[in-house]
Amino acid sequence: MENKILFLDFDGVLFDTLREVYLVNRCCYNNTSFFSAVDEKNYSLYYKYKFLIYNIWMFYYFNPLIFNNVREEDIIPLFRKAVLNRDKKEEEKFCEEFLKIRENLIKNYNDFWQTLEKPYEFFFEIKKLYEEKKINFVIASKKNKTSILKRLNFYGLNFEDNKVFAREILNNYSSKAEFMNEYMLSNGYKSALFVDDNINNIVPCKNYKNIKTILALWGNIEPESKGYTQKEAISEIIEYFK
Repeated sequence: MENKILFLDFDGVLFDTLREVYLVNRCCYNNTSFFSAVDEKNYSLYYKYKFLIYNIWMFYYFNPLIFNNVREEDIIPLFRKAVLNRDKKEEEKFCEEFLKIRENLIKNYNDFWQTLEKPYEFFFEIKKLYEEKKINFVIASKKNKTSILKRLNFYGLNFEDNKVFAREILNNYSSKAEFMNEYMLSNGYKSALFVDDNINNIVPCKNYKNIKTILALWGNIEPESKGYTQKEAISEIIEYFK
């Protein structure tokens, strides 16, 4: 166990955060109140195609397609065309606005925010294994570090803040795989197991023979993806740390 480390994504792996991200993006795009009724048909569309997103800036191109209810068959081709013709200045302004709105949600409507992110059963299994000292893990997520720690604490996991690597750190790397490899080299780990629900974070790990991956089928994944259920992932983690 001393030479092994588990890396976990947060959104779509430990917690279902889709409702929160949907409401923040809706507010960001058309200034709709957090508390306005959700169009469940629109939300289902958002849920279905969220797998396309693995960085905040991508919502700049995704939001118009979802909130304008473009034809479903056009979503993927239009999105992929848009990200090939990026406007980085507009992306930067969007990201600032997105983070500002989310900060306002957490700060001024905290009780409501607490209801938006739900832990998966996978989280409780990980919590149990960690508290029994059967695993050693680090969180690698593009989410805000403070909000991650608040969420973990709310559900009773007192986790070391120096083991949460969030947007502020990961934005300095070309991929999560690059970050994980550097972390392992710096801390003397010989191998790692990485759980994420986005294939775009999984694929770069193929360049590192010492990083084994688990694609989380319970998160926001592309239809017909091949990966692990929550139960299968926990079994794999337990086996890895034996």
